[in-house]
Amino acid sequence: MPIDPHRLLVLRAVHRTGSVHAAATALHLTPSGVSQHLSRLEAEARLPLLDRTRRGGGRAVRLTEAGLALAQRADDVAVALAEAQREADRLREGTAGTVRVGGFATALGHLVVPTLQQLAITDAALAVQVIEVNERDGTDLLRAGDLDLLIGERYVEATTPDAAGSYPGLVERVLYREPFRIVLPELWPTPGGLDELLAGTWVTSREGRPPRQMLDRLCAEQAVTPGHRHICTESQTMLALVAAGLGAAIVPELTLAYLRTEGVVVHASAVDVGSRLLTVTGSRRERRASAPLRFLEALREVIARVTSAGITG
Repeated sequence: MPIDPHRLLVLRAVHRTGSVHAAATALHLTPSGVSQHLSRLEAEARLPLLDRTRRGGGRAVRLTEAGLALAQRADDVAVALAEAQREADRLREGTAGTVRVGGFATALGHLVVPTLQQLAITDAALAVQVIEVNERDGTDLLRAGDLDLLIGERYVEATTPDAAGSYPGLVERVLYREPFRIVLPELWPTPGGLDELLAGTWVTSREGRPPRQMLDRLCAEQAVTPGHRHICTESQTMLALVAAGLGAAIVPELTLAYLRTEGVVVHASAVDVGSRLLTVTGSRRERRASAPLRFLEALREVIARVTSAGITG
């Protein structure tokens, strides 16, 4: 008797949740329905899958060695079924699709470009147009219907996912939180402490910009008067000055992966320098459109790989 793949998913749910009742809730089934599926799966496999000798008065469930092996195989089944569903969706809606993605240079270069490379293999029918644009102009393009997704940044910690943007009809979601790092010239001696570093020479942004605000906050917290400052508008210029030994700087972690950093080292410190939220904004009308969703799915996979590996690593 062949094994029903859907019953494998029931076994997987029991293994993940630890009980029949919890699995029933997750699968929108009754506990008796889950038990029936498990009994039929044991008959199909001709193996005991539940360790009934260890069940006490509670409802916790333990799997046998065979049950654990099949539950692990069920992960592959879940992935295969999800891929089949996505393929069916594409066939139903048409495999061709176009998504227009805008954003700032760093996000495009280090996140969107790897996403396009992945899509060329996994979803070649999806056409993506990349538009480098600032947030104000990108918002205008979104409102005019000339852009589908806009990748932006927020420095306000209270920003919440799925909150409406400044304009009706637009929805902003958080992709991930990116920390800022203090970087030093590679040839500098290790500073004795944060206060010593803050009192030295810095390469920073103009007043009112995030790197300058973070530097000023750190100086105020440490009661330090900062040393000489070089003022830059571009991260590439900041890192070039740091590499030349002309000062320390505060830069986003993503920037360190995207731009050349020869001669620059990250300062090892437990201090919270600051962070920014990378966001994606789209039209409410397009929230369920196939092409933007397919791009976002691939983008989130790339972000998961980048952040789990460590952006600066």
